[in-house]
Amino acid sequence: MAILRRVGIPLLVIIIIAGLVFLASFFLAGSQTPTTITYTVQRGNISAIVRTTGKVEAVRSVRLSFRTGDLLRRTLVKPGDYVPSGTLLMELDTSALQRQLDQAEAQREIARFNLSASVEKAQSNPNATPASPSELYSLARQSELADNQLAQARAALDNARIYAPFDGTILSVDANEGDYVNPGQAVMTIGDLGHLQVRASIDELDVGNVAVGQAVNFTLDAFPGKTFDGTVTLVYPNPTSQSGSTVYPAIIGFTRPNDLYLRPGMAANLSITSVSRTNVLVVPNRALETIGLDRYVTLINPDSSTEKVPVVTGLTNADQTEIISGINEGAKISLPR
Repeated sequence: MAILRRVGIPLLVIIIIAGLVFLASFFLAGSQTPTTITYTVQRGNISAIVRTTGKVEAVRSVRLSFRTGDLLRRTLVKPGDYVPSGTLLMELDTSALQRQLDQAEAQREIARFNLSASVEKAQSNPNATPASPSELYSLARQSELADNQLAQARAALDNARIYAPFDGTILSVDANEGDYVNPGQAVMTIGDLGHLQVRASIDELDVGNVAVGQAVNFTLDAFPGKTFDGTVTLVYPNPTSQSGSTVYPAIIGFTRPNDLYLRPGMAANLSITSVSRTNVLVVPNRALETIGLDRYVTLINPDSSTEKVPVVTGLTNADQTEIISGINEGAKISLPR
């Protein structure tokens, strides 16, 4: 009896523990989330998107400079000013040029007077000794040279002034009154802020899929939650280098919204729709498995068994892929959860 008790108690404990383990495994197995879900293959629309960044800029902007050098005497505008075409913006020290202009005007008047007096003398007094043809030619030549010198003096004075080449907004003033300005030195930038565009950088891996006329959707960091629509208007044929990568500049045209004040230099995040297809078979990207050079999906048969089926894929984006052949519409496939 003692032997039975010594054997029976440990045996009972083992049986109880085994039962608890069985019950725990049963309930745990029943509560585990399935590792896959079932997806029914269907038709839909798919677009390939090229994503990149860019900057807002004026469609038309010009860096202005003087054609001559001297001290900057007057700056008549400041950044942000809107100016009509032809407005005087800057002027160098023109005192010496003004003296040259005054002298040229005086010389022209003298030359014209001498020529006119010689002609009138011959016409009013027939008995007077007329000027010889060579004298008349010399006087006419002097008048012509005086006209040319006056035109040059006016042009020199004009070169010491900068006028607005078109209606626009002053974007920057890059020289101070009293500075010596060299010929060709950029001293001011003007732009037409009524017409803006985005200059984007297209990676060389994507540029083959980008073309003029493609639709563009973009956002601006300055206006979170706002979306803008545009169109690719130009892709430059020559590349540039950006952070060690080869990129191709592209221009995105868009209509400036009236309720937002967009400024040049604002950062843009762009999505270019390079290719779109409608009413094609599509599956989520996670349904695809690559084995070697082929791609497969896990097909669920009517008897619930599964098999890997090779498929031919087409267009793809970040979320889904077009299926050209291998499975049919309505087929059920397994997706990892």
